[in-house]
Amino acid sequence: MKLTGLTSEQVTERVAKGLLNVTSKTRTKRTQQIVFENLFSIFNLVVLIVIGFLLFFYFRTRNSTLILDSVGVLVVALINTTLAITQEIKAKRALDKVSLLLERKVTVIRDGKEVSIDQKEIVVDDLILLKRGDQIVVDGRVETSNHLEIDESLLTGESVPLFKSASDEVLSGSFCVSGNGAYVAEKVGDDCYANKVTDIAKKLKHNLTPLQKKLDHIVETLLVVSASLVLLELIFDPHANMDDMDFIRRLSTIVISLIPQGLVLMASITFALGVYRISRIGAIVEKLNAIESFSNVQIVCMDKTGTLTQNKLAVNQITLLDDRCDRAQAETLLGTYGKLSSDKNATLSTLAPFPADENVKLLDEIPFSSEKKMSLIETRMDERESSFVFGAFDLLLARLSPESREKAQTLYEEKRLSVYRNVLFGRLASGVSLNDAREDSGGLVIEPICIVSITDQIRDDVMEAIRLFQSHDISLKILSGDAPEAIQAVVREIGWEIEDDKLIAGQALDDIPDEEFLKVITEKVIFARLRPDHKLRIIEAFKKEKIYTTMIGDGVNDLPAIKAADMGIAMEEGSKITKEVADIVLLKNRFALLPSIFDEGNKIVNTVSSVAKLFLTKNFLVIFLALLHIFFLFDFPLTPRRVSLINIFTIALPSFFIALRNNNVGKTLNFSKDLYSFVIVSALFMLGAGYIGEYVTARFYGINETDRQMVWLSIIIITSIANFFAVALHKGETNVRIYLLYGVGILAIYTFLATSQINFFLLNWLKIFYEINYLDSRYWAVVAMIGLTSATLLFLAQKLREKIIEP
Repeated sequence: MKLTGLTSEQVTERVAKGLLNVTSKTRTKRTQQIVFENLFSIFNLVVLIVIGFLLFFYFRTRNSTLILDSVGVLVVALINTTLAITQEIKAKRALDKVSLLLERKVTVIRDGKEVSIDQKEIVVDDLILLKRGDQIVVDGRVETSNHLEIDESLLTGESVPLFKSASDEVLSGSFCVSGNGAYVAEKVGDDCYANKVTDIAKKLKHNLTPLQKKLDHIVETLLVVSASLVLLELIFDPHANMDDMDFIRRLSTIVISLIPQGLVLMASITFALGVYRISRIGAIVEKLNAIESFSNVQIVCMDKTGTLTQNKLAVNQITLLDDRCDRAQAETLLGTYGKLSSDKNATLSTLAPFPADENVKLLDEIPFSSEKKMSLIETRMDERESSFVFGAFDLLLARLSPESREKAQTLYEEKRLSVYRNVLFGRLASGVSLNDAREDSGGLVIEPICIVSITDQIRDDVMEAIRLFQSHDISLKILSGDAPEAIQAVVREIGWEIEDDKLIAGQALDDIPDEEFLKVITEKVIFARLRPDHKLRIIEAFKKEKIYTTMIGDGVNDLPAIKAADMGIAMEEGSKITKEVADIVLLKNRFALLPSIFDEGNKIVNTVSSVAKLFLTKNFLVIFLALLHIFFLFDFPLTPRRVSLINIFTIALPSFFIALRNNNVGKTLNFSKDLYSFVIVSALFMLGAGYIGEYVTARFYGINETDRQMVWLSIIIITSIANFFAVALHKGETNVRIYLLYGVGILAIYTFLATSQINFFLLNWLKIFYEINYLDSRYWAVVAMIGLTSATLLFLAQKLREKIIEP
């Protein structure tokens, strides 16, 4: 039958009606919008108010120290904002490139002729030609099929290519892997499957990890506390005067100290270092917070086809049925059959590894057909002619002799072959030719040689990752579009014991009411014959209950679930569109990377926890000092630039060193309890040491304002080094010597600056900028005694605290 397709008039009519394969543009944020939103975030607006406050008083007092204070605040804010803008623009550009369909021309039949057109020129009812290697670009129905075999594994999870006959449905985004034919376009533009998936993929996902939520809470709390303390100062300080420099600088110190810009910056640096370390071992991290997400996972959902397996069919076992034939002979016959067969579909391709007899010649062939589900060849060797058949076991079983059928059925059941895709290989009975088979294939009598059991190849390192999840009490779920038998075969092969009652099919899920859905999906482990919307519903149900969930997949059918999950992981061999929306892509499809990513996630949480302890210790110290000054008129010994010095020597440098050297991969069980108990203990020790030092020096030597502030600063620096040791020297730490040398080095630098009287311009500039005044040696005796005593007690108190709060 000659194919005519649409006429030119019919095409023009459909174009006029808008029945054209054109998609509406899914808009992501514009670059200008991203820049604007990040520049004018609440955090930056607070920073802007602080800078305005400092500049206002600079113009009133012409005191240059206020300019220097405002510059310090501005620089950190700019770095934080630049990092945020860069990350979001990177995500936008990745989403802008997302597309499931390849940009190729297609061949259609119009006016009875073949015409090559762009995909966007396709109209409804166009007749599109299809050959091996072509992608189906719109949804439609098969018009003609010449052994047409379509791979829908990335769309549906079906591991085996499907044979398509006339009137069968085909989906955009799938591929023709064998045969040829033509299909009629039914759904185009936004209505076709591929474009619906693309639209889902282009929606920006902005999930905050639990750690980021905790940091946001800390930031918000400190901003409220900062505003409250300023208000209390204005209300209760009897000396409040906008022309009083000490009062202005005290307010500035409180606000600058409590804006946690450095904490946010160090968290970003820690995330970036984690991304760098993971990239070196073989994974692409698409989102900065992705690695830390993995350490919070409670449930891991994974696809089977292409995830647990390689999406490559292979012969799992051969069950011999002919006593005259050993395994080696059977493999040679199979290898010869595969080599001589002109049909190279996925099933026949599994025979390629077997040896072939080069002396065998092909005489005739009946290619595989989806209707008969078998193929046949006729061969000659040494003047002897033989005919062989290779086809579906369940179909050919009826064509065996009663004795052979019973034997085949018994072995099939004994070896539990039902979990595999089984093919029967045999000879046609003597006297039967391929011409006879063409005329009456239903009457064939087959002499069986063997059953060939085929399965998807398992990834070598799958069980290692599964054991990791199980050892950390992480629940595992298999969400697959494949048949239950195929999933059970894979599970059995990797040695994962799952009871039969832990399996449920997608059709059964449709009948479960919403109020029972969570209970069912929590109990089940294997989910078979799932559609993409089934997978999405499962992920969303877990998320609704605040259960932190990861989805690992490779295909387009996994994309909605990967997009919705708290964390999405894709395989390198997966579809391009799925990789583009995933949080992490495993290069070389290496499951063995997951333990390293898990450890890196814990390392990030522990590093940020350590850094937060250092930052918040200073914040709580400032809060306690401010409250004692407001309500009890105690001295407030800090200034904006001395706080900057404390930030550098006892927070920023130690934090950066911890971020680089930390190797703690233990699970942090109670982040907030550990954090706040630590900083309260440390801040109280520093507060007590500072006031004791001030009292002792004043009692025995007398003290002026400058010396009083330097005594305070020196004791805080010494005690903060012990605070750094308490954070860094955890159980199992291997960097003890390095940390000790680093802490002592910081202390030596500060001591040199505070005691030296060398007249060198750089040293003089540093001392002036950070208000490091010369401190007489008689004060140093008190500072050393109280500082070292307080440091020792602080370290011991923190170790005792750890034992008390340990679960």
